[in-house]
Amino acid sequence: MLRRPSHASFCVGLLFMACLLSRGDLAAQSYFLNGTAQSLGGDCYQLTTTQGNQNGAVWYSDLIDLTQPFDLNFTMNFGTLDASGADGMVFVLQDVGTDALGQSGGALGFNGFNPSFGIEFDTWQNGQYGDLVQDHIGFVSDGTVDHAPPTGLGGPVTATINGTNIEDGEDHPVRITWDPNTQIIAVYFDCELRLANEVDLVNAIFSGQEFVYWGFTGSTGGSYNNQSVCLAPNIIATGPEAWICPGGSVELNVIGAPDSDYLWEPATFLSDSIGATVICTPDSSMTYVVTYEGFCEAQISDTIHVEVAELEGAAVANPTNVLTCLVESIELEGSSNFPNGIDFVWETVDGNIANALGPNATVDAAGIYTLSLSNADGSCTDNIQIEVTADLETFDNVLSASAEAFTCAVDSIVLSADADANAEFEWSGPGGAEFDWVQTPFSILVETPGTWELTTTNPANGCPSTSVIELGSDFTLPEVFAGFADTLTCAAPTAVVQGVSVGPAGYSPVLEWSWDNGAMNSFLPWSPEAPQVLLPGTYYLTVTFGENGCTNSDSLVVYQDPEATVDASSAQLPNVITPNKDGMNERLTLYLADDPEFPLLSIVEQYDLVVFNRWGGEVFRTTGAPVEWDGRIQNEPVAEGTYYYRLNYLIVCGEEQRGELFGAFEVLR
Repeated sequence: MLRRPSHASFCVGLLFMACLLSRGDLAAQSYFLNGTAQSLGGDCYQLTTTQGNQNGAVWYSDLIDLTQPFDLNFTMNFGTLDASGADGMVFVLQDVGTDALGQSGGALGFNGFNPSFGIEFDTWQNGQYGDLVQDHIGFVSDGTVDHAPPTGLGGPVTATINGTNIEDGEDHPVRITWDPNTQIIAVYFDCELRLANEVDLVNAIFSGQEFVYWGFTGSTGGSYNNQSVCLAPNIIATGPEAWICPGGSVELNVIGAPDSDYLWEPATFLSDSIGATVICTPDSSMTYVVTYEGFCEAQISDTIHVEVAELEGAAVANPTNVLTCLVESIELEGSSNFPNGIDFVWETVDGNIANALGPNATVDAAGIYTLSLSNADGSCTDNIQIEVTADLETFDNVLSASAEAFTCAVDSIVLSADADANAEFEWSGPGGAEFDWVQTPFSILVETPGTWELTTTNPANGCPSTSVIELGSDFTLPEVFAGFADTLTCAAPTAVVQGVSVGPAGYSPVLEWSWDNGAMNSFLPWSPEAPQVLLPGTYYLTVTFGENGCTNSDSLVVYQDPEATVDASSAQLPNVITPNKDGMNERLTLYLADDPEFPLLSIVEQYDLVVFNRWGGEVFRTTGAPVEWDGRIQNEPVAEGTYYYRLNYLIVCGEEQRGELFGAFEVLR
């Protein structure tokens, strides 16, 4: 005896008996016709006519739940053209929607749906698809009618058990069953089991999608046929259990063969005891038994229990009602004591809801959430509240560094954190740079410039707080040019270093000069940018930047002309001096009569000068240094008059020259 599954355990759709997925009451069936499909009346639909290259599809408006079993019953008519008739029809499960339309010809209108599952009823042999010569049935998938794996999932087998022609103008009864527990899908043709196979429709075909559209496609190509599908007027069957609220009513419906007789027992609270559809208005829970003739003359006895109860709802939060950084969303799971036929609506004024319609809702914000439950006609309702809170406390941290950048003077930097001791610490550097612990976990020693990051995580809720510090680097070397100097000669015994330059700009350079000639006094009083050198040799300019401690140097070679000489034969002292501060003839100094402007004293090695007054008294005496006498004795000016001198000198410049001078001179004021 054929048993009908309960409303909660089976659904059927377009052109076959079906049930609504979330309602306990009945609703008029609704279909969407595409392409060449048209209604024939009497719950029949024609997909193609006797014309070439037609393509029709018809889809039921509601989705089918593949997690529940179904038992589908309908009739199919393949036309009257046998040898020249084509191409066939396909029962299809797809996720495109109710406006879907595939390809015509040998594709049977199935090509173009991916993912999809189809049961092919093929009346034309296409050798490239592995078709049989006879009219045949096969399981196919993903928009192709090729019977070869991986898209071919079963068959082909002949449509009838003896392989006879099905393009005979007859209505052929077809039954399709699906058991999600065993994952067995089966097809019956002319009341005979023709093909059954294990197919994971939810996971292998639709990648976890549970609700899909269903219906039929059919097409013609160069050959054609009238192809149609029909179903009984009542396509929605009540399951073995129905729930109603006190004072409510429910429509009980079963589907039998055409012109079948129905008998309901007991007849209490029923509007009719012999119809396929009756209205039940019980004042307490009742159990009814209905007997009738069903598919392929099967004698069926269905039991339907009507439970009368108050609607009671419940709600729980999964996995918790506290949002954290580890739990970013919470599933609110609603339920009721009614197994089906209840509408669920979630609402909130201060939270945030995804998929608010249905028993389960996903929330990702704290707030008060209200679940409203009601039956189809709103005669019984219930409301449930559940509070979701949030714990998003973070352990902030503050980073500091012993230096801002790596330089020639700083090769390591200590990073320190001011953070809660209970926090979980995670340090990271540029490109996974390594570091050493200074004081775990608060300080580290790093040697790599770039972005260093510390994340402190609150272990109670997984909420992180991240601080970033940028360590720069400055290894800019001074660009040093020690300049140039003229060659030293007897005529030019000193030289100013010129053209000294230090770059780049923006730094504070410290200049230090040194030399390799062994002399301690190689410079006259000088500035670092333009020193005056007294001796030949190699001079080194070392520059250090105060900002980064980087040092660089350059050298300068000062030459002396060994052939340079000065003729000192015209050396003499003046015969008068006028130390009156008028800037003329102020001092008694040795000079060259041939070249009065030449600084003769600069090349004098020894200089012994004695000045006498007219009575032979010594007025002034040098100590060997080449000096100029300014007419003073112990800082007091001498009297005007005639004075006498004796001078012995030694000049060493190119060659040695000695001289001795005697004479008189006048001091005038």
